[in-house]
Amino acid sequence: MTNITLKVNKSYCLLIAWLLISIQVNAAQIEHIKLSSYYIPGLVESETKGLMVEMLKAIEQETNIRFELTLMPTARVQHSFLVGKTYGYFPELEDFRPPESCRTVSFMQKKIVAFTRKDSLPIKAVADLEGKKVGAVTGYSYGINIINNSKINLQRVANEQANIKKLLSGRIDVVVGDLDSTVNAINELKMEDQIHFDPAQPIDLLDVYFVFPSHDDGKLHCEMVSNGIEKLRKRGALLVWFGYQ
Repeated sequence: MTNITLKVNKSYCLLIAWLLISIQVNAAQIEHIKLSSYYIPGLVESETKGLMVEMLKAIEQETNIRFELTLMPTARVQHSFLVGKTYGYFPELEDFRPPESCRTVSFMQKKIVAFTRKDSLPIKAVADLEGKKVGAVTGYSYGINIINNSKINLQRVANEQANIKKLLSGRIDVVVGDLDSTVNAINELKMEDQIHFDPAQPIDLLDVYFVFPSHDDGKLHCEMVSNGIEKLRKRGALLVWFGYQ
């Protein structure tokens, strides 16, 4: 009996040792990446809340990556990346990512939507913004078709609520925004019955990405995150979160 007991105990100890080694190896394989983002109502509301943050957690489950997320103002995120203080960040558009950078596959498409007063003619294209006072938000990306058009009088304010108030007071003609943060602002102000917009007719569509450095490690992380995004796309998760397939 003693010999049998010793053999069982020895086998048990070997099993425990093997499990501990496996755990250590798996832990060593996990990549810890520091990412930055910025506050976007409904999408990135804190380091733990928002649809994009939910996506980030889902990418972790699909890859051997664990993200350490910090939020900063938009301009600071972009500057921190340029000087090497931020390793990677999201969301970003192709038009505005730094030249020396690597981007993932797109995980959503930003719909730029025009919001007008109900007594105004609807805006159906970027060209319809020309000659008008157009409300925008500081730090928000609208794409080069809008910001590089010198015929558009783009006026930026601190937040979406300020824009909606300016629109309803007649100080601007139209607000450009999206179906997340801008619509949230309209709902918070309880101005739904005074604002016109058409979710089915955005005036521009912009693909959105994660951005990493262009060196070998950055390209590897681009590929790893892209693979995670593609798995979420096949599962239909991007369609649920962002209406994007």
